[in-house]
Amino acid sequence: MATLGKRAKQRRLKNIVLGTLAFAFVGVVVAGGAYYTLTRPPGLDKASLCPASGPKGHYVLLVDKTDPLTFTQKEAFTVTLRELVERRIPQGYLLSVFVLGEDFKENAKPLVELCNPGTGEDKSELTDNLRRLKKQYQTGFLEPLLKQSESLLASQPAKYSPIFEMMQLVAVNGFRAHDVKGERRLVVMSDMLQNTPQYSMYKGPVDYPSFASSTYGQKAQLEMRGVEVEIHYLMNAPQLQTKRNLKFWEDYFAKAGARIVAVRPLEG
Repeated sequence: MATLGKRAKQRRLKNIVLGTLAFAFVGVVVAGGAYYTLTRPPGLDKASLCPASGPKGHYVLLVDKTDPLTFTQKEAFTVTLRELVERRIPQGYLLSVFVLGEDFKENAKPLVELCNPGTGEDKSELTDNLRRLKKQYQTGFLEPLLKQSESLLASQPAKYSPIFEMMQLVAVNGFRAHDVKGERRLVVMSDMLQNTPQYSMYKGPVDYPSFASSTYGQKAQLEMRGVEVEIHYLMNAPQLQTKRNLKFWEDYFAKAGARIVAVRPLEG
């Protein structure tokens, strides 16, 4: 029986080693793929772009459109809205946008609700399609929200401004409807001057204890426990938008289990 030559033996040994390494490499790839499949985060809901496990936090934006904005207010509103959408809503958080109009029944539901899916900046090209993620953020989240800016602006003054009624609807159809366990924040852009036949802040000094003890005040009570509130004042009537007005709203939200954490006048 013929024996293998030295070179033949070396080739055979080399082939065995290469075959073993190739087999091991395939095993590592398969194992790595299986591990990634088992440990990667679940996908996003196609409609809302929220995590499959639910939103990590919830921001609600309520915009008062019962009075037309001045030119400067429009500019400030646009910048504030873009800042909120582009830089303040964390990835995985839900943003619900409500409109405060003359008829609160017509605005009972959010104008739009979307989660920030992320831009892909925290991902790797090895495991994710970064271009697809960026496009998803741009066309699925950013653009639909910013397109609503015109819908949030009034063309003429409204007869009534039912702020209390809209606060209740925001609590029910916004925060309670989703019951998010993480951070919850209400961002209000309004003059904060209720004006309805039942109660008008244009008729004289406001006093929360008197309001709360009235029949209408009891019906207007709010449940918004654990929510942080920030108010962007539209300074339409500075003579009425005083510290007393702010104190009224501080007491109102405190009674609801919420608290005001930021207040600033919108320019104009």
